[in-house]
Amino acid sequence: MKSFIVAALIAISLAGCGSKGSTATNAGASRLSEDQKHRLYSAALAASESPLDNDTFKRVCREIGIFDAQGRPTDQYMAFVSRHVDWWARSETEQFRREINSKERARDYLKRHLSQ
Repeated sequence: MKSFIVAALIAISLAGCGSKGSTATNAGASRLSEDQKHRLYSAALAASESPLDNDTFKRVCREIGIFDAQGRPTDQYMAFVSRHVDWWARSETEQFRREINSKERARDYLKRHLSQ
C-alpha cells in the first residue's frame, strides 16, 4: 500500500514537470514487458524513502522509458503511473509485493533485474 501512495504522490508532484513533446529515448524500454516495467518501478519506489532524490529511481524511470536522458518525465509518464496504480492493485501482484517488502529486498531485486 505504501508504494501505491508514493507512486501517486510522485505522479502528482511531477505532473507539472513534464517536458512537452518529449519521448522515451531509451531503446531498452521497448525490450521490457509491461509487467517487467511495473516490477522495476515498484522496486525502485520501495528501495528508498525519497524516490525523487534517488539516482536508482531516476535510472529505473529512464530504463522503462518514462524519464528522458535529463531526468525529466516524458509524455508517457502519467499514462504509465495510471496503469501502474491498476497493476499494483491486482491480486496477482501480491506475491511480488511480498518479494520486495523491505528496502533491502527491493534493492536486491533491482540489482538482479536492472540492466548494467
